[in-house]
Amino acid sequence: MNQLIRDNVMVEWSELGEAIDGDYNPDDPEDIELLRFDVSRLVDGEWEAIDDASYCTQVPVSATPEQRADGLEWIMDDVFEGASQGYSIKKICERLSWISLESIKSGKIDRSWVLG
Repeated sequence: MNQLIRDNVMVEWSELGEAIDGDYNPDDPEDIELLRFDVSRLVDGEWEAIDDASYCTQVPVSATPEQRADGLEWIMDDVFEGASQGYSIKKICERLSWISLESIKSGKIDRSWVLG
């Protein structure tokens, strides 16, 4: 699954060639291409991107459809209230940028390795 719509809010995955250290390098066996999430809101019948609601994650593009769906559900659950009412969701999205396959499985985002 690459898109989830709930009422007037849409969350979707995109593959823009991003990786841990910038642009994905397919010639580097250590590099991992990552998914980006984007949040949009339905306004007057048109989907509009929400400011500061597009972030690269730690989820690889190789994630299964089930993992992608679980990630989108998590993101939607966290952004829906603010996004649907037109409030800023920047801080929520910044936190969600740390979502990974491990966090999707455990239900917790671990940022401790970044803070050390």
